Amino acid sequence: MAKTTKRKKKQTYGCDNCYEKGYILEKQGRYATAKVCQCLNCEECSGTGKKLYYKDNGYSYIQPCDLCGILHKNIKLYNLAGIPAKYYNVNEVSTFHPRHDTHQNALIYVKQFVDQYPYKPGFLLMGASGLGKTHLAICAISELTLERGIKCLFTDFFDLLNDLKSAYSEGRPENQVIFPLVEAEVLVIDELGKGRANEWELSVLDQLISKRYNSSKSTIITTNFVTKEVNAKLNRDNKEILEYRIGERITSRLFEMCSFIYLEGRDFRRMSAAN
Repeated sequence: MAKTTKRKKKQTYGCDNCYEKGYILEKQGRYATAKVCQCLNCEECSGTGKKLYYKDNGYSYIQPCDLCGILHKNIKLYNLAGIPAKYYNVNEVSTFHPRHDTHQNALIYVKQFVDQYPYKPGFLLMGASGLGKTHLAICAISELTLERGIKCLFTDFFDLLNDLKSAYSEGRPENQVIFPLVEAEVLVIDELGKGRANEWELSVLDQLISKRYNSSKSTIITTNFVTKEVNAKLNRDNKEILEYRIGERITSRLFEMCSFIYLEGRDFRRMSAAN
């Protein structure tokens, strides 16, 4: 009697719309979102990402599909990361195009950070506006979520402060706002130093940085302020020094948590407006 072999089911995707990735990125309100591309063809779950399994005792349970479950999980992580809608087309490090030697150095580090995660420290990108600091930060967390399944989160520092103020006014505990930022495996804090830099704002930042420092979590930061060392070379106004803006204690923690990278060049937004 001939032995029959069970045909292995397949999960396939890849078309011009998703560039062989299996997902589509688009804007939805304030945020960038991902969805499964229509080209996904999974014979195991029909593209739902979930499969009903049966035990020997007759009970059934639902688990992620063995074939496309990871794709669905990564898409969900991306959608929870809070990436601004403006950057919906930034899904990997290769989408950043350097316009200065310092940009190239930053790009190399960011790529190494993603490739070697979690063994390479986070990074702090400092420099003037319009140099691509936020773009680079989002490159990192987009690729980490979509390709590696890492839980990442993006927050603008000013928005964080506003969320905390809203929590206080509504009688909600501040941990509802702080806890997700502490728990994220990789956190982006955009526009660090933006705001009034009063005692309350600095205490919030100190709490967040200290908790992530003690948890050995990777942190990515962008800021328009520069360190004392960089400022000494540039001979800039003291008001633009990071240590004076957020304090020596917090800056010291960041030096241990992150590699500091300075970017310079022309404001890309002004260049685009001129053209």
